[in-house]
Amino acid sequence: MPTPRGRGPEWAQAEGWFASVPAYRLASFRVVLAVATLIFHVPKFNGFIRDYVSSEFHVGPALGGLPILSPVAGLALPLLHWVTATGLLLGVWPRTCAWFLAVAGAWVLLLDPEHYSHGAQFHLTLLALAGCSTDGVSLSRLLREDEGAARCPGWPELLVRFQVAIVFFYAALDKVISPAWGLKGTGLPALRMADHGPGLGLVQRANRALLHVIPGALSVGTILTEFLLAAAAVVPRLWRVGLFAGLTFVVSIEFLLQPGLFAWDLLVAGLVFLPAGDRSWKMVYAPGCGACRRNRAILSRLDWLRRLQWVICAERVPTSAATGFAGMSTWWRLRLESPRGRAFCGLAALRVLPAIVLPPLIIALLVARFGGEFFTRRGYGPWEDLPFLLLGAYLASWLPEVSRWWRGDRPLSAATGCAHEGRVEYP
Repeated sequence: MPTPRGRGPEWAQAEGWFASVPAYRLASFRVVLAVATLIFHVPKFNGFIRDYVSSEFHVGPALGGLPILSPVAGLALPLLHWVTATGLLLGVWPRTCAWFLAVAGAWVLLLDPEHYSHGAQFHLTLLALAGCSTDGVSLSRLLREDEGAARCPGWPELLVRFQVAIVFFYAALDKVISPAWGLKGTGLPALRMADHGPGLGLVQRANRALLHVIPGALSVGTILTEFLLAAAAVVPRLWRVGLFAGLTFVVSIEFLLQPGLFAWDLLVAGLVFLPAGDRSWKMVYAPGCGACRRNRAILSRLDWLRRLQWVICAERVPTSAATGFAGMSTWWRLRLESPRGRAFCGLAALRVLPAIVLPPLIIALLVARFGGEFFTRRGYGPWEDLPFLLLGAYLASWLPEVSRWWRGDRPLSAATGCAHEGRVEYP
């Protein structure tokens, strides 16, 4: 049900272990986890298997009696990794696929302790928790518009939140006692940073300079941020600030410091903190407008968390191509109302949508992560930073000055003027 105005959001209230939660949140968690698995986990672990089988020298299993990986298993397991990760994505026997990936990955790590990593362990834990989910929502169902009333037990979500809290708490505690971090940050100047092309070279040089000038402040700031994220994972009242701090933390790790699987796993885990199934954002549309119908067809397939409620706007003016509602550009006709009654029109609504519907945000991060490599391999050196700059341009669109320039934020009574003079009818 939509959240009543003036009250705290339903998703920020304490939930018991066996309370039911919107199934679409866990389903979205599973699908995005499958994407990260296909992009990062499967190639990495298949590389471990290839190296293990081709080598005659092994450190030895971490546990006595663990079956050794044979050449036949070395050929079959990589293929099974791809098959089960695809099944996890599509929702075909998702629990079996998730548990297979978790158990097989743990086996590979235990075969040779040299391959062990905390980031891989975190990913395998998330896979195991996805195997505990009984949401029953496949990818095809996520892409269909429905009532969004499906629910499932919420204890896997609670376990994900506790796991995030544990990860950040011990990461912060380790930095407190580490001689390279602590209050002085003496080891930060030697920290490896991601390489960028000419477009972000200035930002990279500024980051390196800060590591030498104020290492102590950066170390203390990182420790405090990680303690905050650990607390936010288990305290619902801190979820809003935790989501913002977490996304900023993930972007800084992935794009400025050390790219890898860990940042994407944090992004995946953050999905269980998002509101879902509440239909609290109202999207206003005119049934007689072809562009409105196209917008609804597209956005309904992107609304995996079932956040949008489509309401009818009664038109009072002609809809001719010259002056009416139907004459405007497709995306300029967007009219979105927040749970608190704040309205966004046109480009302002387009700017807000990635914070409500998941796929645009995930696609933008993937393009920013791999787009530079795509251009570099094709000889477009000067353009390798283009995806990063586009992502930065989107983030800059949230600055108050840009908002005033767009003039997209205004009361609902005035929002109708950005498209046509009319009234909103709520069913």
